[in-house]
Amino acid sequence: MKQAIQIKENMYWVGVHDFNCRHFHGDIFPIEEGTTYNAYLIVDEQITLIDTVEEEFFDIMMERIRSVIGDQPIHNVICQHAEPDHSGGFVKFMQAYPDAHPYASNAGVGIMLKQYFKDYDYRKVKTGDTLNIGKNTLTFVEMPLIHWPDNMLTYVAQQKIVFSNDAFGQHICSYDMFDDAHGLDKCLDRAKNYYANIVMPYGTQVANKLKQIKDMNLEIDMIAPAHGVIWRTYIEEMLAAYEDFATFKSKDKVVIVYESVWKHTQQMAEALAEGIGRNGVCVKVFKYSMTSPALVMKELIDAKAILVGSGCYNNVMAIDISGFLEKLKSCKIKGKKALGFGSYGWFNGVTKEINARLESAGFTLLTDDVLSQNYTPSEEDLDKLMDLGKQLAEKIKTM
Repeated sequence: MKQAIQIKENMYWVGVHDFNCRHFHGDIFPIEEGTTYNAYLIVDEQITLIDTVEEEFFDIMMERIRSVIGDQPIHNVICQHAEPDHSGGFVKFMQAYPDAHPYASNAGVGIMLKQYFKDYDYRKVKTGDTLNIGKNTLTFVEMPLIHWPDNMLTYVAQQKIVFSNDAFGQHICSYDMFDDAHGLDKCLDRAKNYYANIVMPYGTQVANKLKQIKDMNLEIDMIAPAHGVIWRTYIEEMLAAYEDFATFKSKDKVVIVYESVWKHTQQMAEALAEGIGRNGVCVKVFKYSMTSPALVMKELIDAKAILVGSGCYNNVMAIDISGFLEKLKSCKIKGKKALGFGSYGWFNGVTKEINARLESAGFTLLTDDVLSQNYTPSEEDLDKLMDLGKQLAEKIKTM
């Protein structure tokens, strides 16, 4: 029988390890070692469940719950987020516990009704509303658009714990449920990866919510997210990192993303990288079709600039690069520089189009130069690109 894992007095993790998950949210977020869907049980005068799990894992969650409470009833279920990886088991849960009271934000109730159709007598809550369940009182804080309109967190003052749902999540799949078992570097790296690929478009909302939570002066010694490990040792470092993520705090770093068939654009990318990297600026170079999109987004979040290159294919850019530029636009990235480049044969229009789409995505161009190369770059052409890379490095160090 699956067992619950105790995280505090009368509080238990009753979630699921999905060791086989390699693509989170479809193909947009490849992950390495699986993930968890975290649900939490509070045993009090009113037994309360925080979130459910994906529908296919419902029976595992129930085994863990029953390992703690047996056949006792559950009085409340807190639906912090209606996305199916957190609410997929909700209908089966209500079938098992028909007298339980579900709580959700106003937006959450609307989405739950549209997903599961039946009205389960939802109790709508807003920021500052509370629910006393005995020794413990739950306080709700709405987090709209981090990353759906309905997100909220739940704070239990008596236990100094925050159930944060998607906020502060990461993909670490382990029975060692706490951050200190994995080390600061790994935890922050995985949190950065998660933020860059799930939360990044909502940086303004994240920054505002972090300030609001600080102003509430909550005592916190544990943050329990909906994915990954629970934060108890590295909370300060994680909150500081989130502030950096939300404000796109950058270092002297450039990300180069390109697509190339006959290696002409690749040669351009490598010459630019040589000029940048040999002059005091970190540079990361990715052929997009051979790279996890998640890795590119993680590297971009703290870079000062991105260079995007493509060859010309039937008078348009590579389809992978076109899709990448569309993704950049959706991420609402602020305060970063960019520049397009690429090779062509008989139609010289792709680089200008890349630059136009970078500007449309919110980037400021590093230079007015149009970096287009007709067919194979010569040694002289590559030397000029390396020299330009040096100039760009000097410019980036002053930004």
